[in-house]
Amino acid sequence: MFSKKELTIGITHKTVPIWYGGTKVVPTSKSKQRKMKAEILKRDPKAVVADSKAKKKELDWLDRIEEFDAFMD
Repeated sequence: MFSKKELTIGITHKTVPIWYGGTKVVPTSKSKQRKMKAEILKRDPKAVVADSKAKKKELDWLDRIEEFDAFMD
């Protein structure tokens, strides 16, 4: 019934600093996504990387978990 959650890492957006100490979220370039994905998979081969090429079926379990968490709040 209860399973161990897989590590999911999203690399489609990144947080960058802006003026006056704030931050904002901007899209990550495709080349940067490829470099980040290679580095993540080198460190942890079992990690699930949510990049722009990720298939929707691979990550549908993540949507179900988020829906459940929203329901429980």
